[in-house]
Amino acid sequence: MVAAETVVVLPFVVLVACVLVWVVSLGVAQMRVADASREAARLLARGQSTAEARAAVREAVPGARMRVSREGDRAGVTVRYRARLPLVPRVHLDLSSRSVAVVE
Repeated sequence: MVAAETVVVLPFVVLVACVLVWVVSLGVAQMRVADASREAARLLARGQSTAEARAAVREAVPGARMRVSREGDRAGVTVRYRARLPLVPRVHLDLSSRSVAVVE
């Protein structure tokens, strides 16, 4: 009797585990994108070149795109990344983060 109930419940347990892996991987990817944008904005605010900021973003999030904006005494960086979901490689989600730092 217990074996039949286990067979019925097991697919739902696997589905929940897959969804949890998916959510955690997206959270980690979003944190990496946010960290990369913050680090690039900090580099630009300290007077580093755009190429150095772009290299820092590429190192933190391979495949990410970076856009720089300067508004007066502020340097802004937007990082965008197209994340592929584990277990479902055809599904993509666009993640982005914008950071602004005051130029020193």
